[in-house]
Formats: sequence, C-alpha cells, structure tokens
Amino acid sequence: MDNIRHKDRKLRHSEYYGMQEVYDKLYQRSVENQNFKSLMKIITSDNNILLAYRNIKRNGGSTTTGVDGKTIKDIEILDTDEFLNIVKRRFACYKPRKVKRVEIPKPNGKKRPLGIPSIWDRIAQQCFLQVLEPICEAKFNSHSHGFRPNKSTEHAIADCAKKMNIIKMQYVVDIDIKGFFDEVWHSKLIRQLWAMGIRDKQVLVIIRKMLESPIQFPNGKVFTPTKGTMQGGILSPLLANVNLNEFDWWIANQWENRRMSEIKTQYNSNGTEHMGNHHKKMRSHTNLKECYFVRYGDDFKVFCPDRKTAEKLYHACKQWLEERLRLPISEEKSKITYLRKEESEFLGFSLKLERKGKNRYVMHSHICTKAINRMKQELKAQIIQIQKAPRRADGIRAIGKYNSKVIGMHNYYRIATHVNKDFKKIHYPVLLTMNTRLINSGLSKTGKYTGKDKGIVRYTNSKNMRYLLGRPIIPVSYVRHRKPMYPKTYINKYTSQGRKLIHDNQKAVSEASLQWLREHPVINDRATVEFNDNRISLYVAQYGRCSVTEEELEITDMHCHHKKPYHLTHDDSYNNLTLIKPEAHALIHAIRTDTINEYLAILKLNEQQLHKLNKLRKSVGNKKIKQ
Repeated sequence: MDNIRHKDRKLRHSEYYGMQEVYDKLYQRSVENQNFKSLMKIITSDNNILLAYRNIKRNGGSTTTGVDGKTIKDIEILDTDEFLNIVKRRFACYKPRKVKRVEIPKPNGKKRPLGIPSIWDRIAQQCFLQVLEPICEAKFNSHSHGFRPNKSTEHAIADCAKKMNIIKMQYVVDIDIKGFFDEVWHSKLIRQLWAMGIRDKQVLVIIRKMLESPIQFPNGKVFTPTKGTMQGGILSPLLANVNLNEFDWWIANQWENRRMSEIKTQYNSNGTEHMGNHHKKMRSHTNLKECYFVRYGDDFKVFCPDRKTAEKLYHACKQWLEERLRLPISEEKSKITYLRKEESEFLGFSLKLERKGKNRYVMHSHICTKAINRMKQELKAQIIQIQKAPRRADGIRAIGKYNSKVIGMHNYYRIATHVNKDFKKIHYPVLLTMNTRLINSGLSKTGKYTGKDKGIVRYTNSKNMRYLLGRPIIPVSYVRHRKPMYPKTYINKYTSQGRKLIHDNQKAVSEASLQWLREHPVINDRATVEFNDNRISLYVAQYGRCSVTEEELEITDMHCHHKKPYHLTHDDSYNNLTLIKPEAHALIHAIRTDTINEYLAILKLNEQQLHKLNKLRKSVGNKKIKQ
C-alpha cells in the first residue's frame, strides 16, 4: 500500500491543474459504454496542456533531443501564453516531426529499436494520453498488468501464483509475438479505438498521423511506417494495450466471463449455490475449455489444467492473433510447459510448481538465468567505473550509482521465492571483482554510515557491507523475500473511493486557490511556463504559507522569490524558488539600514524566522541581519 501511495505523482499533478474531475467523468462515461465525440476540446484545454508539460518535464527522456535538437529546456523558458499558443496551433493542423531512430543494446546481445519523437510531439502525445487513458482503462481486462496506472510486475507474478496455487493450473501456453511493436496493424487499431467509444474523428486522424510519423535512421534515411507503433513514444504503451485488449477478452470469454455470467442465471438464481459447486458443474456439464490468462504488455501466459486443453488453446491463440490482429508468431519461442517438470519464464522470473506435502503443489519462483548473468555483468562494469574514477567526487558518484543499481535489483526481484539463493549467485563473483579492483583504493570491511538515507540504512546490519571513500557499498546478497500481492480491484485513480487508497486527499489548500493560480499566471518578461508551474507546486508544498514567517499568504498578494538571482542564473527550477510575503521579499533585498528596520518592525520576526530570512539574504549576496 505504501508503494502505491508513494509513486503516482501524476495523480497529484492532475489535481493541481483541476483535471481529475474531468478524467473521472470520462472514466464513468466509458464504464457506461457512452461514446465520445468532442474530445479535442478537452485535449487542447489550457489545463490539460499545462498538465502535460508538468508530467513530462522531469522524465529522463525529456532532456533527450529529437531530430530538431530541442529538449524540455527549450520549452521551459517560454512564457505560459506563448507555450499554450504553440501547442494549440500545432493541433489545429497537426503534422508530426520526424522520429529519431536509435538502437539500444538488449541483455541477449541484440539491439532494440527505439524511436525518439521531438519534444513538441511528446507533449502532444502526453495531452492525448491524459484524456484517452481513463476511457481505455474502463475497457481493459483486470488480468492485463503492463503499462497501466497502479499495475505492476508484482501484480502479474501474484496473478500467476493465484492461477497455479489456488486454481491449480498445471500447464501454461506461451505465445511469442515477433516484434510486436513493429507489427501493430494501424487500421485495426483505429477501429479498436472506435469500438471503445472514441468517436472524435479529429482525434483518430491525429493518432493515425502519430502512428505514421516518418522515421529518420542514423544514416539519414527516412522511412514512413505503414504498421507498428514505435517504442519510445509516450502514447505507444496505451495503444499496445488497446490492440491486445480484444485478445484479452476473447480468452476471458472462453471460460472466466461466460462462467461469471452464467452463475447468476443457470446455477445461482436463488443465491444459494456455492462457487466450488459451480466450478464442478461448468467442468462436467459443458464443453468449455478451462483457461486463464495473465498479460504484461506483449508478454502473456495462458494457464490450463491439462495438456489436451493447452494444445487446443495454443493453436487457437496462434490462429486468432495471426488472423484477427495480423501479428506474426515465433514457432521457435512459442511452447507449452508442464509446470510440475519445467520452468516457465515471465518478466525476468522463472516459475515452477513444486511439491508441498503429499498431494499439493505450489508455485516457486527464481530469478531467471539470463537476468542473473545480466546483473553480474552490470555490477562488475560499475565496479570498474568506481576504480577508474579520476577524482574523489567522481568515485563517490560512481558508488552512489552502484548502490542505486543494487537497490533497484532488490526492489524488483525480491518477490521471487528463492531471491536469497539467486542473489548469492551474483554476490560472490561481484565481491571477487570488488576485492580485486578496489582493495588498493582503500576498500574496507569496517566503517560507519552516518547518513539518513532509509534505502541504505536497512543494509547497515549486514556483515558483507563494504566501505570506500567514506561511503558504504551495499551488499548484493542482503535481500529479504516479500510475497507478491495481488492487485486490489477497488484501487482506481479515476474514482474518488479508489484514490483514497492511493493517496490522501489534498486538504492543505483549497481548489479555489489552485484555480486562481492557474487562471492568473505571472506575466512579465521573466515569467516562464516553468516558473508558473513551480509556483503552483510551491503553494501546495508550503500549505499556502510564507516560507519565512509561516503566516498564511494572500493569494493575490504573494511573491515568488528566486533564491539565487534570476539575472545571474536564469533558473526557474522548483529548488530555486520560494513563496513569501511581499514584506519578507523586500527585507531579503533591502540594503539601507532604515529600510531594514522599517520591515523588521512590520514583520516582528522571531529567532527562527530571522534565521530563514538570513539564509535567503545570503543567497542573493546580502549581509546577515543581526537580532
């Protein structure tokens, strides 16, 4: 639950910009199977566009250049009105810029093609994503866990465990789609969006243009795709889920959904029939093939009780995907696995049924061999970076990156049943490399971590902790298994009740105050879209109070102060801004003694408040005021 509350910052952002209620209504209308014909008005609204900027400005990819060489840095210096006008003009006659094609290495030695749209096209895609996601979320199947809000790898693994442990499925069908993202059929995808109720023709035309964005290869050649949705696009994961959603429901309707509809009519009309009895009747009185699926992106599994059913479903799934979605299947990688005797790989884990007692089998999971080898190489390479660091500061940064990698690996793989055994396979070769490469640089078993980073503090009890340059190097073997939890169906970012389980309601400031800030951006030669966006964040973070006096701010008469002068830094970042009373602002910049005394008399600062004010005076180059 804490992880869910912690991670969905975009949900809070939509509340800042007053869009959450709009998205909630879209979701509810989609649940009711209504059609949507005026979506462009929402997509091109000021608040939706400003929210799109906010949601992508801190993404790692926002500083990556497209073919036009622009990044988020080129946008954040624009004033708010200019930014909004540019986005709206582009939507009025949308023509996407070329997509820069790059290739990134995969763990198996091959390369994955990645498309980098221009930053303006990324903002356009984010505007679309924010409006289309609630509509599509209402239509998606609960067993689809990839690229969805409040869904994760952990949920997918827990779903597999449920199928294997509770429903007692012993066979699994794996169907491998060859280059799924490169094979999506555009016309079919547009029809699928139409079937979901997205009937705004301008929206569908622009999505079609996004799908057909020209791709520029490193050698300068340009290719216009007729199929596929480029990996790297902000909208691509959602469109991929839309494309496979039809397949999800087809499998679900083979058994699960038909069973749930029949339970209320044939077998449970009087409300007295037990679910277990219903299962028995379905298996003995119908010819339906019992099956259950779990999907994460284009990686999915179909669970079956016996080989005969698995073989029929293997051929049925393969035929359905090839004929209905025109997706090619890899015969070599697609297979049927008997889970009592063989392991089945899924999302970096290997799953198998192991005997527990006389007649019971339960799912045991390991980190798959490919992932173990990849992590070994990754950590060894980072140790070499620590060794080769030219300066102490570079070495400390390299140690920090090593620790981040280990923590990330632990957080992802700790849901494996045998995570401790698997990480020990990584620990010893990595420790050998560490001792060989860093022993002459001062690597030591003794040391003390005096910091407060909770991510590192939890490792300090391990005997395998090492220290270098006064910094801890956390042990890769020190990890604790955590049982994967099945997703709670009532957690939903598009319902008020579902959001209460994700985060607390924003009570510090009123919606009226936020609305006033949105509708009255600062307009002058120095007020950028970045400045006005961070002004809203600061108002919420400071609970609408002055950062010096802690008195409630008058929203129509408050100042947003640059800690380091703007004329020296041109820095409108969140960390360089603070909201204060006008009198406090005047006192920060005051030089004359009579002016200082005048504002001190007005503010009547205590010792703590004066300390805060003096820190701000120091940042602008002014002398400290003595009590």
